[in-house]
Amino acid sequence: MDTGVPSTPHIGLCSVSLRCYRRRGTGENSNLTNKTDKAGLLALVGPGLLFAGTAVGTSHLVQSTRAGAVFGLGLLLVVLVANIVKYPAFRFGAHYACVTGRNLVEGYRRLGLGAVLFFAAVLVLADGFAVAAISLVTGGIIKTVFDLNAGLFTIVGAVMAATGLFLVVGRYHWLERLNKIFMAILSLSTIAATILVLPRIEWSFYPETAPMLDITVLLFVAALAGWMPTPIESSVFSSLWTVEKAKDMGRKPSLADVTADFNLGYWGTAFLAVCFLLLGAGIMHAGSVEPADSAPGFALQVMALYGETLGSWSVPVVGVAAISVMFTTCLAVYDGAARALVAVGQTLRHGTEEAPAAAGPSGRAYSVTVGLLLLVAFLLLLGFVSSFKAFIDFVTSLAFVTAPIFAWLNHLVIVRDVPAAHLPPSGIMVWSRVGIVLLAAFAIGYLWLLFG
Repeated sequence: MDTGVPSTPHIGLCSVSLRCYRRRGTGENSNLTNKTDKAGLLALVGPGLLFAGTAVGTSHLVQSTRAGAVFGLGLLLVVLVANIVKYPAFRFGAHYACVTGRNLVEGYRRLGLGAVLFFAAVLVLADGFAVAAISLVTGGIIKTVFDLNAGLFTIVGAVMAATGLFLVVGRYHWLERLNKIFMAILSLSTIAATILVLPRIEWSFYPETAPMLDITVLLFVAALAGWMPTPIESSVFSSLWTVEKAKDMGRKPSLADVTADFNLGYWGTAFLAVCFLLLGAGIMHAGSVEPADSAPGFALQVMALYGETLGSWSVPVVGVAAISVMFTTCLAVYDGAARALVAVGQTLRHGTEEAPAAAGPSGRAYSVTVGLLLLVAFLLLLGFVSSFKAFIDFVTSLAFVTAPIFAWLNHLVIVRDVPAAHLPPSGIMVWSRVGIVLLAAFAIGYLWLLFG
């Protein structure tokens, strides 16, 4: 297995400005990964907020709000721990892409064919369900906000078609800019609503009104943690977007800027997850409101959260914001999954040799992949839409079980394929090892509860 970092430029990237990706830290480009870009962080922000757009969807609007509605503050620690434990595994995706100019799929191939095939299997299964879940939630919110008479399947199909068309016709450039606007709208409205709901919250670590700890509760905890902030295989998306961002800019961002962008997106999603949990605890739990078991019903309850705190005037405004963010989540997840599938195909064809950069939104492979992905997701909806809660729990629990494996693979890629001079700080590496052990212990415990 070749673990070196070749010095040849990555085909498809801007070869002059990005050639430093491929070097081991020697020569005139060796210090570029540690300098702060003079263009300013705002222009460099992109992949990190796209990651946030991916996360602030089902895991936040649905799972975090449900956790607060049912358990009050009882699962706040679960949300915080899940975000903290998984941080290094997600960070490594952007770090690896910035330093090497390769995406994580290429990194997995350098570990061995088994790593790529495992990722491909999880991607096909988990992300098919993930796309279906996100589309279902988005369709439910649209149906509720606009009080549409059309069937839910019709609306979800329209959401999928519109999203796919945007990605095939549009570019990363517009995907990133739409995401910035929509994330800003939802973030401001969510923070305002959270501040207003604080006096209603029962400030107890585990309220008496919360369910008693049993197997059902523990399985829900696994589902909540599994997609908090999002499945770890999404770190591959971050690596793909980091490479694409460099192509879009026409130059290579520094490692400091890439890390700052990622941290903004990652810890921003963690903060919003807490906000949604507090909203669920302050309104739904305090008012003994049972979370609905359908996408439109739950969407209506989420809209009510804002209406009760900000006033009735805010419902249409927040409704549009929620639709915007969920549409952005659809764009980000569809795009990331399609890019990852194309990257898998290219990597399997080329092996450990230098492969062309992943096909962009105008590429035929990308367009076909988007279409097939949406078709599979829609077919999955036909079999699971009858139970919205069970559908979401299945998807998120699957992520919980595979989390330690992907955390371990990401750690190996960094250790074996990144030059020593550009490794993450030693504290992050220790953090990663501890996280892998904890995630493995949680996954084993979950499987024992489920089957033992």
